[in-house]
Amino acid sequence: MALLLALCSLLFAFCSLAQKVGQPLPKWKEGGLDIHHINTGQGSATLLVFPDGTTLLVDAGAINSRDWRTNKPRNIPTKPSNERQAGEWIARYVQKALAHQTSPVIDYALISHFHDDHMGTPLNVAKQSSAGYTLAGITEVGEFIPIRKIIDRGWPDYSYPTPMTADSMVSNYRRFLQWQQQHKGMAIERFRAGSNDQLVPLKSKKYPFEVRNIAVNGEMWTGSGNQTTSLFPPLSSLKSADFPNENMCSAVFQIRYGKFDYFSGGDLQGVIRFGAPAWHDVETPIAQVVGPVEVQLVDHHGYPDSQNGTLLTRLQPRVMVVPSWASSHPGKDVLERMFSEEFYKGPRDVFMTNLLPEAKTAIADLLPRLQSESGHVVIRVEKGGKKYQIVVLDDTAESFHVKAVYGPYQSK
Repeated sequence: MALLLALCSLLFAFCSLAQKVGQPLPKWKEGGLDIHHINTGQGSATLLVFPDGTTLLVDAGAINSRDWRTNKPRNIPTKPSNERQAGEWIARYVQKALAHQTSPVIDYALISHFHDDHMGTPLNVAKQSSAGYTLAGITEVGEFIPIRKIIDRGWPDYSYPTPMTADSMVSNYRRFLQWQQQHKGMAIERFRAGSNDQLVPLKSKKYPFEVRNIAVNGEMWTGSGNQTTSLFPPLSSLKSADFPNENMCSAVFQIRYGKFDYFSGGDLQGVIRFGAPAWHDVETPIAQVVGPVEVQLVDHHGYPDSQNGTLLTRLQPRVMVVPSWASSHPGKDVLERMFSEEFYKGPRDVFMTNLLPEAKTAIADLLPRLQSESGHVVIRVEKGGKKYQIVVLDDTAESFHVKAVYGPYQSK
C-alpha cells in the first residue's frame, strides 16, 4: 500500500509539471506556485499564483511612446499587437492565467517603484477612465480586473526622498487610488521592509510558503526576525545630487516555497558611476541577507548598473529571467558577469522576455548561450517546492501556447 501511495504521489508530481510544446499551458492547480513574467514589450509585469490560489501582480509597465532623452518616438512594438495598450494586454493575460477562478481577481498588486516601465505613464496616452484619470499600466489593469489591495513604496504621502507632487505618473496613479478606494473598497498600504506578514496566502496556511519583504526606500531586513537597518544616510546630511534615486528605493522581496527560492529586486543597482557614494551600491548589502536562490528576476532589466559580482556570488541563481524591453537590455558586460563562473560554479540558464534587434547585435557572441530570446516566461513550481520547470509561452497571440519547456530543475 505504501508503495502504491508513493507511485501515485510521483505520478501526480509528474502530471503537475507536464507541459507540451505546441499545446496551451495547463491551468494552475492547487499546491503549485506559478510565476508568470508577462511580455508586452512595454515594461515589466509579473503575475504570481500562490500555492493556495492567492494572486499577486508585481508591476504593470507601460512606457512612454516617446523617449524622454531624445523626444523621439520609441517605435517598440506592443506584444501581441498594437491593437491594445499594454495595461489591457496584461489584464487579458491575467484573466486567462486565472481561468481556474470563476471571476478572476487580483488579491495584491505591488508597484516596485515609480517608473513608467513598472507602473505606466499618462504621457501621450489618450485613453481616459470615466473617473478622470488616464488609463495606462496599473490604472488600466484595474479597469478590467478587480484589485483588492495595492502596495507601493510611497503611500500615503509619496514624499520620499522628495515630494512627488509634480510627477505626472504618480499624480495620475494617486487619482486612480483615490477613486478605487472610495468606490471599489480597494485597500492601500506602504511596503514594509522586514515583514513576512504583508503578502500572505489568503485561502490556506497549509503550504510551506513565505513572502519576505527584503528592502524598500533604503530600509533593509537584517535577516533576524522582522528587524531592519538603514542603507541610506539621513537625507539632511546629503547634497541633493547624492539623494537616493528611484531605482535604489525599489521594493525588494524573496519568495520561499519549501526548498524553492525566488528573488525580485525591482531596478536595484550595484555597479555605480565614478564618483558616486559607495552606499549607492544597494545590491551588495541586500545580497548578504538573501543568499542562494533557484530563480532571480534580473535587477534593472540587466542594465549596465546591475548584477554586480557580490550579488551573483551570494544568490548563485540557477535560472535568471531578464524582463528586457529596450536596446540596452541586457548590457553585454552584465550578461558576461551572469555567465561567468568566476562568481559561482555550475550551470545557469538565462531567459529573455523581449530581446530587441539592437540588443541582439550588441551581445551577438553570447546569443547561443541564451535559452530563450522572447516570450512569456513562466516558472511552474510543483507542489511542495522540490522541483520546477521553466515554460516559455508564445507572445505573438493570446493562445497561451507553449514554445519550449526546460527542466525539471531540482530545488536546493
